[in-house]
Amino acid sequence: MNKVQIFKIVAIGLFGLTMFTFFHDKHLIPTSGTMHTFNSIALISATMAMGVIISASIYNLSFYFYIRNRQYLYYGLAQLATLAFLINLDSIYISPFDEIFGIHSSLFFNLSRALVLLFSLLFIQEFLKEYQASQLNKLIKALIYLTLFDILLTFIFSYAFLTNFIPIFMPIWLVLSEANRLIKEKDMPFYFLLTGWYISIFVAVIEHLGLIDLIGTPFPFLHITFAIESIFLSLAISYKFKLVEEKQKMQQSLLLQQSRLASMGEMISIIAHQWKQPLNFLSLANMNLKRMHKEDKKSNMLIAESGKQIEYMSSTIDSFRDFYNPSKEKEEFSVKSATEHVLTILSSALSSAKIEITTTIEKDFILYGNKNEFEQVLLNLINNAKDAIVERQVENPTINIAIKHRELSVEDNAKGISKENLIKIFDPYFSTKKNSDGIGLYISKMIIEKELEGVLEVKSSPKGTTFYLRF
Repeated sequence: MNKVQIFKIVAIGLFGLTMFTFFHDKHLIPTSGTMHTFNSIALISATMAMGVIISASIYNLSFYFYIRNRQYLYYGLAQLATLAFLINLDSIYISPFDEIFGIHSSLFFNLSRALVLLFSLLFIQEFLKEYQASQLNKLIKALIYLTLFDILLTFIFSYAFLTNFIPIFMPIWLVLSEANRLIKEKDMPFYFLLTGWYISIFVAVIEHLGLIDLIGTPFPFLHITFAIESIFLSLAISYKFKLVEEKQKMQQSLLLQQSRLASMGEMISIIAHQWKQPLNFLSLANMNLKRMHKEDKKSNMLIAESGKQIEYMSSTIDSFRDFYNPSKEKEEFSVKSATEHVLTILSSALSSAKIEITTTIEKDFILYGNKNEFEQVLLNLINNAKDAIVERQVENPTINIAIKHRELSVEDNAKGISKENLIKIFDPYFSTKKNSDGIGLYISKMIIEKELEGVLEVKSSPKGTTFYLRF
């Protein structure tokens, strides 16, 4: 537990101790109180707000029974507990709800309030699992145990000690403020979560300080705030579920790609094994021919050239075998060296397509990651450029590769990409090529941004397209 957490916990603890010591009687929940009367507008607003809360609870609980995700369960239960809390609060203080509901139980009030805190904490714990904040998880667990103990005391004494002297918005604020401080990679669902709850906390603080009473006319601000919160948090859960689905799709695509590479690697290993013996035989034959034709310069030239071809075939099959090795080991590697390796693999395909390939290296740089994955990205970009050039029958086709200042670019002259396709170019399962699964560029972007912590961008003009890899 860090100093900031300790300071916040001590501050909240001192607040609770002060309330217990000096304002004990004021925090005992009566079974009846000073009655306020809602006018027709306030009554309709409160009723509609309760309707939204009921709808949100049904929505989230239904999703839980459908997909068995505990986020939906805990938030649905938190909404039901909130509804029970409002019903009891209205029965004590608001007319005509006192006659409609007729619930005047301090046990029910204390229990519903403690359950709001419990299920809210369980929901936050489940929601924030993906963000991997271990310090935060320990704090939430401690608060959950305290709340469970408070619920036990409520059943025994019909009185909640923790939630009576420390308003429930304080523990929630503590968790959310720590989440905002500790979690570095925030996304839209996280901001929805913060927005929804901070609105509720803000209104709850004003209500707790009695500032709303200064208006003079009773109005269900708390009801409306809880309804707004339920909308924001339902959006947060749905948005997060969508992101999780996309992440799972990405992982499935990566697994599929790795499976393909592994299969190709096995096949190439078999081919390499079959080739090695004939290539060794040809090398020995060359050596014998060289001894037999020592004085024949023309024969020696042919023998030397055939030796180079044998060596090229041997190194090429090794390059392919290394490239399709699905190893996930990370290491430091030279971008220049990785680029040269990819160009060696593609040299035959580029040559047969009569594409001129140029490389400009201002300054090589080192990356830490999986070299094989980086080479797969580069091969995919160059191969896509080659396919576009061949398909559009470009005159004087060129592909330019430039390495400079922690940036690598791949530029072609294949007449560019249309605007409507450019905005979707990195989307999964989108492709302008026939017989393509459309995951190549999507996986490439994921590898560069997630695995190598870089950026993959594209710019296009009527002349051609350039992909930039920045680190």
